[in-house]
Amino acid sequence: MTLTPAQLREVISSLPASLPITDEYEAGNSGKKVWYRSQKEHLQGWLAGYNGPGAYNRKTHTGTARDFYQRFRCVAGLLWLAEALGEDSQMLRGAVADVYASGSNPSSQCAAFRRRVPWARIEELLVEHDGTQGKRRWWSLPGNRRG
Repeated sequence: MTLTPAQLREVISSLPASLPITDEYEAGNSGKKVWYRSQKEHLQGWLAGYNGPGAYNRKTHTGTARDFYQRFRCVAGLLWLAEALGEDSQMLRGAVADVYASGSNPSSQCAAFRRRVPWARIEELLVEHDGTQGKRRWWSLPGNRRG
């Protein structure tokens, strides 16, 4: 299935900003000055500028939501997305343990998280979330396929 960054941003707009596992993770990793108030706002901002250089002066301005997930280098944002979509808390806690074991490099941390929660799992959670929300099914929009 192909989901655009804009479609993912639309889904994110319906999700809660504060979540317990993400909040706990961020409380233990605070001190960094950021422009956003929540990971929801962080992802929305990142995705809003996805077709251009954005705030991070990206070199690649195209791609799918999967490409975004693979390129995004903030483990708290990846954690928030999975948690907001309803990933199992034990799975998320295991992923956080893997993140801590991976060292301090953001790329390594995100890779550790993605090994536990790959894009294929995010797609499953998106479909499950869509079904429980009674919303227009993003995967049925033109250009998207389910399965």
